Amino acid sequence: IKNVQLQEIAENCYTCEEVLNEIRDNKQLKRLAVLPYNLITLQPDAEDLAHVTAFSKKTGDFAVLSLTDLKVIALTYKLEKEHVGTDHLKAEPTISKTVFSKPAEFTSNTNVAGFYTEKSELNVDSDNEETDEELSAKLVELDTTEGKDEEIILNPVDEDENDNEDEVEDDEEDDDEGWITPSNINKVKRNYGTDFLEEIPTVVACITTDFSMQNVIKQMGMNIAALDGRVIKHARTFILRCYACYKTTTNIAKVFCPNCGHKTLKRVAVSVDENGQQVIHINARKQITAKYKNQSIPKPTGGKHSCNPILFEDQPLPQQRISAKARAKTNALSDDYIAGYSPFVMRDVDSKSAMLRTSGNLKQMMRNLEYDNHRRGYKK
Repeated sequence: IKNVQLQEIAENCYTCEEVLNEIRDNKQLKRLAVLPYNLITLQPDAEDLAHVTAFSKKTGDFAVLSLTDLKVIALTYKLEKEHVGTDHLKAEPTISKTVFSKPAEFTSNTNVAGFYTEKSELNVDSDNEETDEELSAKLVELDTTEGKDEEIILNPVDEDENDNEDEVEDDEEDDDEGWITPSNINKVKRNYGTDFLEEIPTVVACITTDFSMQNVIKQMGMNIAALDGRVIKHARTFILRCYACYKTTTNIAKVFCPNCGHKTLKRVAVSVDENGQQVIHINARKQITAKYKNQSIPKPTGGKHSCNPILFEDQPLPQQRISAKARAKTNALSDDYIAGYSPFVMRDVDSKSAMLRTSGNLKQMMRNLEYDNHRRGYKK
């Protein structure tokens, strides 16, 4: 992940074969080839994989996890059982509690970066109010000092070359401050938007940057090895909410709403308040897209090999079964199987009939192209 040096994170690394097959970057492959120790590949047990799958369905992350992700979590669970034990692990996910914060009070914004308020606006209820006479006296003083200001402006200013050189040097020194350079890029990544966490050595931990995997691992009670601080702070539980009828369901495998029947289910986080009521957290910044919803539905087709769009949950689908004649050709248990067609027969591709496209070995596109050329009088 991100071409990190595994020897600096763990002493022994275990992974699945599916994870190694997903590596496509040459730099990562070269880094794995020069590891100071062997990368051990293991496969999780079927019981561990079933336990992790059932647990991910309860947390609501099963729909967004692939088979490889589930195997990695199951392998972590297997190693946790062997080296640490299962007494500290959770059998059921816990629902987070909602903490209501007090409304913020309006205070002075003089200390906020980028916010400017004049002092006259802040001190509105001042007792030292100026009268009209005092204001007129100040205006007279301003008129008398205009001539002095003009003389000061017209007088030549003596500039020192040494002062200018010092100012230029100070500016050059200040230019380096606040910029991201190759020398401090790692420090900026650690400090940007993350809190400092204490590093605790663990026996078994999972290295991943997938937030859904981290949520399941944290809900189960296992450890996570963070990379550049990319780790979740709070574990969440997800359910499905319909944005058409506003009903919810805990069955994360549903595609259509069980109440209205529309394909309008979205995954949302849920928590429990102080009164035990369920609170749904909706991400208002993520807008619901209307893509493909303004297009007409294709005309339904019949036949056993039809491919119609699935519009509702109990829609009947054609049974993609072979015919009885085709089954009779490859019936290996038949008494006359030796005299019939063999399922391993080779198709003829070298005969004259095959070359003349009588068996349909040429694509329809090429066949139409040659027909158009012949009809227009083109020479082959």
